[in-house]
Amino acid sequence: MSTTVNSFEEFELLQKDNKYLVVLFWAEWSKPSIQISAVFDQLAQQANNNAANKLKFLKIEAEKVHQVSGKYNVKSVPTVVFLSQGKLVNSIVGANPADIALQTNNFAKTCDTVKEEKKLLNERLEKLVNQAPVMLFMKGVPDQPQCGFSNKTVAILRENGFVFDSFNILSDQAVRNGLKEYSNWPTYPQLYINGKLVGGYDIIKDLNEEGELKEMKP
Repeated sequence: MSTTVNSFEEFELLQKDNKYLVVLFWAEWSKPSIQISAVFDQLAQQANNNAANKLKFLKIEAEKVHQVSGKYNVKSVPTVVFLSQGKLVNSIVGANPADIALQTNNFAKTCDTVKEEKKLLNERLEKLVNQAPVMLFMKGVPDQPQCGFSNKTVAILRENGFVFDSFNILSDQAVRNGLKEYSNWPTYPQLYINGKLVGGYDIIKDLNEEGELKEMKP
């Protein structure tokens, strides 16, 4: 079944815990809303019966939780919106059960594709960070760094006698964006030793000044 949301705070919590949301905005006084509500519950039940389906179905009274309605520019009921990590992907205005069912199915397929692509990217990132005992993800290459922090990091590694491989994150947008999430580190360069993140330039600099970096050499 779908989940009824009664407050903006409740919606925010559910959105945080669920990447893919299908949300019905409705009103008690709207007969089309009541019709679509029954269809919506059927779609939610079908999704619940499919273990691989990660869609979360929410019902929101548009006028009662107006903060959410306003956030997604809902101006009439019933309206169904499709959200991927909080971003509006699609919306359907009006009582059109066939279209809602079709778009829900398409949304589920899209989500499955995104999840598979992310899985493959994470597998690739894991191989990259373990490609060598010491891996530096930087802007440019060691002999031609393309940012000051990458240049300084290379210098520190060489001063300490590190043998390392590198990856130019400017050459691959998927790796550049994906590694930030994979490592939970928002900037570059990033240094990995034995597959584990050491950190960026500031941490490398501090470790070097304290004499700890050399001790980490494989």
